[in-house]
Amino acid sequence: MKNFITLFLIFSSLISQAQYGKVAKPVIADSAFTIPLFTVSYAKQWTGSDMASRFGANNNIGGSFAVKTKTNWYFGIKGSFIWGATVKQNNILDNIATRFPTYDDNDNFDGEQILTINSNGNVSEIFLDQRGSSFFAIGGRLFNNFAPNKNSGILVYGGIGTLHHKISIKYQGDDIPQLNDKLKEGYDRLSLGFAVNGFVGYLFMSKNRLLNFYAGFDYTQGWTKSLRKYNYDTQAPDNKVNNDILYGVRIGWILRLNKRSTQEFYYN
Repeated sequence: MKNFITLFLIFSSLISQAQYGKVAKPVIADSAFTIPLFTVSYAKQWTGSDMASRFGANNNIGGSFAVKTKTNWYFGIKGSFIWGATVKQNNILDNIATRFPTYDDNDNFDGEQILTINSNGNVSEIFLDQRGSSFFAIGGRLFNNFAPNKNSGILVYGGIGTLHHKISIKYQGDDIPQLNDKLKEGYDRLSLGFAVNGFVGYLFMSKNRLLNFYAGFDYTQGWTKSLRKYNYDTQAPDNKVNNDILYGVRIGWILRLNKRSTQEFYYN
């Protein structure tokens, strides 16, 4: 009997050590946090209204710094660089250059070349592109719907700021006197104005902090005016206020800047 009691006590002790001697493992708690974040994004954009008469579709690379609060408010600043290869207003140089149609291998119309004479009396080709930028202060809210955790969901925000764009005029080879840096200003339609921006999409931030992204519909509308006093091709001042629209799909990568807090974990 004494031996049985001794074995029972030893066995009970081993079970107790096995049960309470386990190493506690951290588990990430599902809680909303205030998270500063930096984003890098790309958008494919299409043009509307007055901007559609000047440019075709373009590309947009953007970046932002924002803060998502513990109560899921979202605010920050964002900026972007715009570029595109389609300039519909390609007749701006007709008084100093000649446009020639081009064709593909099947004799289908493929666009136009813009050619002129350079300083050495040779033919040079001129290239027109779209360039621009935008800057906004933004504010909105993250709605924790269709989300696997409390820091993800449907993101909606609006912004106010500026939109600027111009026709980039470039050429290769020898100088073209009629298109020096000063004279280009009479053709490039450099414009700047007040703009608004809106975004509706989905933002995801993983609990392990490794996978963070967002994607959605991005819309910009600006009211821009030429910064040039005079257009050489029209031989008239340009005082029109343009209604410029850009819209497209934006996808972005998120870098979380907050340090991991012990409050993010519980133990079992």
